[in-house]
Amino acid sequence: MLTGEPLCDPQFIDRLKFAREKIKARIEVYTNGHLLSKEIIDELKDITDLHISVSLNGVIPETRKAMMGLDDFLQVLQMMKYMEEVKLPYRTTMVAYPEIRLVEMQEFVDKGGMVIQYQSWCGEMYPYKRKRWTCCSRALTTMTINYKGEAVLCCFDPFGKMVFGDLNKETMEEIWTSAKHRQLQTMHLQGRGAELPMCESCTEG
Repeated sequence: MLTGEPLCDPQFIDRLKFAREKIKARIEVYTNGHLLSKEIIDELKDITDLHISVSLNGVIPETRKAMMGLDDFLQVLQMMKYMEEVKLPYRTTMVAYPEIRLVEMQEFVDKGGMVIQYQSWCGEMYPYKRKRWTCCSRALTTMTINYKGEAVLCCFDPFGKMVFGDLNKETMEEIWTSAKHRQLQTMHLQGRGAELPMCESCTEG
Protein backbone atom coordinates (compact mmCIF):
# COMPACT_ATOMS: atom_id res chain seq x y z
CA MET A 1 0.00 0.00 0.00
CA LEU A 2 1.95 3.00 -1.27
CA THR A 3 1.40 6.66 -2.19
CA GLY A 4 -0.97 8.74 -0.06
CA GLU A 5 -1.86 8.15 3.59
CA PRO A 6 -3.68 4.80 3.92
CA LEU A 7 -4.89 5.43 7.47
CA CYS A 8 -7.14 8.21 6.15
CA ASP A 9 -9.37 5.39 4.90
CA PRO A 10 -11.72 4.40 7.77
CA GLN A 11 -12.00 0.91 6.25
CA PHE A 12 -8.27 0.43 5.77
CA ILE A 13 -7.70 -2.15 8.50
CA ASP A 14 -10.70 -4.17 7.31
CA ARG A 15 -9.23 -4.08 3.81
CA LEU A 16 -5.88 -5.30 5.18
CA LYS A 17 -7.53 -8.20 6.95
CA PHE A 18 -9.40 -9.10 3.76
CA ALA A 19 -6.15 -9.00 1.77
CA ARG A 20 -4.45 -11.20 4.36
CA GLU A 21 -7.18 -13.81 3.91
CA LYS A 22 -6.77 -13.81 0.12
CA ILE A 23 -3.01 -13.64 -0.42
CA LYS A 24 0.05 -15.25 1.16
CA ALA A 25 2.57 -12.56 0.23
CA ARG A 26 4.14 -10.15 2.70
CA ILE A 27 2.14 -6.93 3.01
CA GLU A 28 3.94 -3.59 3.37
CA VAL A 29 2.14 -0.43 4.47
CA TYR A 30 3.67 3.02 4.02
CA THR A 31 2.43 5.71 6.40
CA ASN A 32 3.55 9.11 7.67
CA GLY A 33 2.56 7.86 11.14
CA HIS A 34 0.40 10.86 11.98
CA LEU A 35 -2.76 8.80 12.53
CA LEU A 36 -1.12 5.88 14.30
CA SER A 37 -2.56 5.11 17.73
CA LYS A 38 -2.17 2.27 20.22
CA GLU A 39 -5.63 1.03 19.23
CA ILE A 40 -4.69 0.89 15.54
CA ILE A 41 -1.33 -0.73 16.29
CA ASP A 42 -3.06 -3.37 18.42
CA GLU A 43 -5.17 -4.30 15.40
CA LEU A 44 -2.23 -4.24 12.99
CA LYS A 45 -0.04 -6.49 15.15
CA ASP A 46 -2.51 -9.35 14.77
CA ILE A 47 -2.20 -9.33 10.95
CA THR A 48 0.51 -11.85 10.07
CA ASP A 49 3.50 -10.95 7.89
CA LEU A 50 2.63 -7.25 7.94
CA HIS A 51 5.44 -4.68 7.83
CA ILE A 52 5.04 -0.96 8.44
CA SER A 53 7.22 1.75 6.88
CA VAL A 54 7.02 5.08 8.72
CA SER A 55 8.06 8.21 6.82
CA LEU A 56 9.59 10.19 9.67
CA ASN A 57 11.75 12.45 7.47
CA GLY A 58 14.04 13.81 10.15
CA VAL A 59 15.75 13.27 13.50
CA ILE A 60 14.35 16.46 15.01
CA PRO A 61 10.79 17.89 15.09
CA GLU A 62 11.80 20.96 13.09
CA THR A 63 12.93 18.94 10.06
CA ARG A 64 9.76 16.82 9.96
CA LYS A 65 7.60 19.94 10.20
CA ALA A 66 9.57 21.72 7.47
CA MET A 67 9.42 18.72 5.10
CA MET A 68 5.91 17.47 5.83
CA GLY A 69 4.01 20.25 7.60
CA LEU A 70 3.37 17.91 10.55
CA ASP A 71 3.94 18.99 14.14
CA ASP A 72 3.77 15.49 15.63
CA PHE A 73 7.36 14.24 15.85
CA LEU A 74 7.27 13.11 19.49
CA GLN A 75 3.85 11.51 19.06
CA VAL A 76 5.08 9.41 16.15
CA LEU A 77 8.19 8.40 18.11
CA GLN A 78 5.93 7.17 20.91
CA MET A 79 3.94 5.06 18.45
CA MET A 80 7.15 3.61 16.99
CA LYS A 81 8.25 2.67 20.52
CA TYR A 82 4.89 0.99 21.06
CA MET A 83 5.28 -0.98 17.81
CA GLU A 84 8.57 -2.27 19.19
CA GLU A 85 6.86 -3.28 22.44
CA VAL A 86 4.13 -5.29 20.68
CA LYS A 87 6.64 -6.65 18.12
CA LEU A 88 4.99 -5.16 15.03
CA PRO A 89 7.75 -5.08 12.36
CA TYR A 90 8.48 -1.58 11.09
CA ARG A 91 11.18 0.62 9.63
CA THR A 92 11.67 4.38 9.49
CA THR A 93 12.61 6.34 6.39
CA MET A 94 13.49 9.83 5.32
CA VAL A 95 13.77 11.30 1.85
CA ALA A 96 17.08 12.96 0.98
CA TYR A 97 15.52 16.36 0.31
CA PRO A 98 18.13 18.90 -0.85
CA GLU A 99 17.18 21.12 2.12
CA ILE A 100 18.25 18.50 4.69
CA ARG A 101 21.87 18.59 5.85
CA LEU A 102 24.03 15.54 5.21
CA VAL A 103 24.96 15.37 8.90
CA GLU A 104 21.28 14.88 9.81
CA MET A 105 20.89 12.16 7.19
CA GLN A 106 23.94 10.38 8.61
CA GLU A 107 22.53 10.62 12.12
CA PHE A 108 19.24 9.17 10.85
CA VAL A 109 21.09 6.17 9.39
CA ASP A 110 23.20 5.77 12.54
CA LYS A 111 19.98 5.49 14.55
CA GLY A 112 18.71 2.69 12.30
CA GLY A 113 16.69 4.63 9.73
CA MET A 114 16.88 4.39 5.96
CA VAL A 115 17.48 7.37 3.66
CA ILE A 116 15.66 7.26 0.32
CA GLN A 117 16.77 9.02 -2.85
CA TYR A 118 15.00 12.29 -3.67
CA GLN A 119 13.17 11.15 -6.79
CA SER A 120 11.82 13.24 -9.66
CA TRP A 121 8.46 11.41 -9.55
CA CYS A 122 8.39 11.23 -13.36
CA GLY A 123 9.13 14.95 -13.54
CA GLU A 124 6.52 16.05 -11.00
CA MET A 125 9.08 17.13 -8.35
CA TYR A 126 11.78 18.59 -10.59
CA PRO A 127 12.71 18.54 -14.29
CA TYR A 128 14.79 15.55 -15.34
CA LYS A 129 15.75 14.01 -18.65
CA ARG A 130 17.24 10.52 -18.78
CA LYS A 131 20.56 10.27 -20.56
CA ARG A 132 21.03 6.50 -20.34
CA TRP A 133 19.15 3.26 -20.97
CA THR A 134 16.65 2.02 -18.43
CA CYS A 135 15.27 -1.41 -17.54
CA CYS A 136 13.07 -0.67 -14.54
CA SER A 137 12.12 -3.58 -12.27
CA ARG A 138 8.87 -1.80 -11.37
CA ALA A 139 7.75 -1.98 -14.99
CA LEU A 140 8.62 -5.68 -15.20
CA THR A 141 7.36 -7.03 -11.88
CA THR A 142 4.90 -4.61 -10.29
CA MET A 143 1.27 -3.62 -10.79
CA THR A 144 0.29 -0.40 -9.04
CA ILE A 145 -3.40 0.21 -8.33
CA ASN A 146 -4.68 3.65 -7.34
CA TYR A 147 -7.64 4.38 -5.08
CA LYS A 148 -10.04 4.28 -8.02
CA GLY A 149 -9.01 0.75 -8.99
CA GLU A 150 -6.98 1.83 -12.01
CA ALA A 151 -3.68 0.14 -12.87
CA VAL A 152 -1.23 3.01 -13.34
CA LEU A 153 2.39 3.23 -14.47
CA CYS A 154 3.89 2.73 -11.00
CA CYS A 155 4.01 4.34 -7.56
CA PHE A 156 5.70 7.38 -9.13
CA ASP A 157 2.49 8.07 -11.07
CA PRO A 158 0.18 9.14 -8.21
CA PHE A 159 -2.03 11.22 -10.50
CA GLY A 160 -2.70 8.32 -12.89
CA LYS A 161 -1.32 9.92 -16.04
CA MET A 162 -0.62 6.50 -17.59
CA VAL A 163 -3.45 4.00 -17.07
CA PHE A 164 -3.33 0.38 -18.27
CA GLY A 165 -6.76 -0.74 -17.16
CA ASP A 166 -9.51 -0.62 -14.56
CA LEU A 167 -10.01 -3.44 -12.05
CA ASN A 168 -13.66 -2.45 -11.79
CA LYS A 169 -14.04 -3.71 -15.35
CA GLU A 170 -11.10 -6.06 -16.04
CA THR A 171 -9.17 -8.79 -14.24
CA MET A 172 -5.56 -8.39 -13.15
CA GLU A 173 -4.53 -10.95 -15.76
CA GLU A 174 -6.29 -9.05 -18.55
CA ILE A 175 -4.55 -5.84 -17.57
CA TRP A 176 -1.15 -7.48 -17.11
CA THR A 177 -1.29 -9.16 -20.52
CA SER A 178 -2.86 -6.23 -22.38
CA ALA A 179 -1.08 -4.84 -25.44
CA LYS A 180 -0.42 -1.51 -23.74
CA HIS A 181 1.16 -3.12 -20.68
CA ARG A 182 3.15 -5.58 -22.79
CA GLN A 183 4.58 -2.63 -24.72
CA LEU A 184 5.78 -1.05 -21.45
CA GLN A 185 7.48 -4.28 -20.42
CA THR A 186 9.02 -4.90 -23.83
CA MET A 187 10.51 -1.40 -23.96
CA HIS A 188 12.11 -1.85 -20.54
CA LEU A 189 13.34 -5.36 -21.33
CA GLN A 190 15.10 -3.84 -24.33
CA GLY A 191 16.60 -1.08 -22.15
CA ARG A 192 14.50 1.52 -23.99
CA GLY A 193 12.25 2.62 -21.12
CA ALA A 194 13.61 6.16 -21.43
CA GLU A 195 11.75 6.46 -24.74
CA LEU A 196 8.41 6.29 -22.91
CA PRO A 197 6.75 9.64 -22.09
CA MET A 198 6.89 9.43 -18.28
CA CYS A 199 9.84 7.09 -17.83
CA GLU A 200 12.06 9.56 -19.66
CA SER A 201 11.57 12.00 -16.75
CA CYS A 202 12.11 9.43 -13.98
CA THR A 203 15.20 9.05 -11.79
CA GLU A 204 14.32 5.45 -10.87
CA GLY A 205 15.13 2.23 -12.75
